[in-house]
Amino acid sequence: MRVLLTSRLYPSSAYPARGTFVHNQVCFLSERCEVQVLAPLPYFPRLPGFGRWSALSRVGESEERDGLNIRYPRYFSPPRRLLFDRAWRAYLRTLNGSERFFSPDLIHAHLAYPDGRAAVEYGARLGLPVVISVHGHDVREIPDSNPRWRDLVAEALVRADAVIASSRDVRERVLGLGVDKGKVWDIPQGVDCVRFTVPSARRAGANGWRLLYAGRFDPRKGVGVLLDALHLLRRHRRDISLKLVGASADGGMGDGFRQQVARLNMTDCVEFCDAVPWVEMPYLMAEPDVFVLPSFYDSFGIVLIEAMACGVPVVATRCGGPEELVDEATGRLAQVGDAYSLAAAIEEVLLRYDEFNPAELRRRAETFDYRQVAARMLELYESVLAKRPKNAS
Repeated sequence: MRVLLTSRLYPSSAYPARGTFVHNQVCFLSERCEVQVLAPLPYFPRLPGFGRWSALSRVGESEERDGLNIRYPRYFSPPRRLLFDRAWRAYLRTLNGSERFFSPDLIHAHLAYPDGRAAVEYGARLGLPVVISVHGHDVREIPDSNPRWRDLVAEALVRADAVIASSRDVRERVLGLGVDKGKVWDIPQGVDCVRFTVPSARRAGANGWRLLYAGRFDPRKGVGVLLDALHLLRRHRRDISLKLVGASADGGMGDGFRQQVARLNMTDCVEFCDAVPWVEMPYLMAEPDVFVLPSFYDSFGIVLIEAMACGVPVVATRCGGPEELVDEATGRLAQVGDAYSLAAAIEEVLLRYDEFNPAELRRRAETFDYRQVAARMLELYESVLAKRPKNAS
């Protein structure tokens, strides 16, 4: 089986941390079928001094990543979503003609728009089935921002042969866009349980309690709320520290959060760290006593299952995806944007820490292992191809 996978959400030499879970899925899929990745990038001339745009311009036409050849064609994509309703047509031009170097049996797009909308058009031209994976913001933020964009997202998903939803929240949003529920497959994002393991040397709370957040330094990720929650906790206990990992040019350097830490007089207990490559995440996740994800919205929460695979209990917010991952055996849930609720959830985990069994936490994570995810995706591909043979019109 030959699969053309296309997505803007993919790592490159400019931004190696972007869409690592998509690349990881491809790595495990490539053990079961032949996959060619097309990861279109916005066109920008090679001019220095323009931040992320200059970085993108330096990415080659193709790069090798874990033995896979990734192609990075360019398309016209103005900043700030200008002409966004036409973006799929520009994206489509990067797909047209790709069959000359790779003739697929099936097309798989990650993100409904513009990726998925372009993919269904390209698939129709070639008579090939199309699968679209949606990841949250493409069925939440984009449709809610503009009625025309909502129509384009809905059109892509309705025309697709199958849609992959990573959580119940995402599934409900997909169905709300008019997609037949029989076309929606529930396949989560994954974790590599060979890389993420329970360390034998960790002694919880031995030198104070260590909290960890890893992700973008973005207000929507709830980092400011987490800092306020830590301040509340430290009013009556001084044995808690926090490491924040994720500073980057792409995801934010966290200047506002550093100022907040100084204002709250917590510079002695909060550490800011740069984003780390995904290959270093297993070591990072093995360090803390508790992992905290205080997002305002998350369609899934990969970092939660990575922490659980390392035997670490988690605290998250009721923001969409985490509700499926976090229960009394794996951690606690807090209300979105509520520092008091978040502080109470963290403290309850610390007070009842002995009730969290690292082996049970890992067992929960193992149900999301990439090997199972890849097997499920292959089952989907085979089902789609069986219903719609190659070159069917």
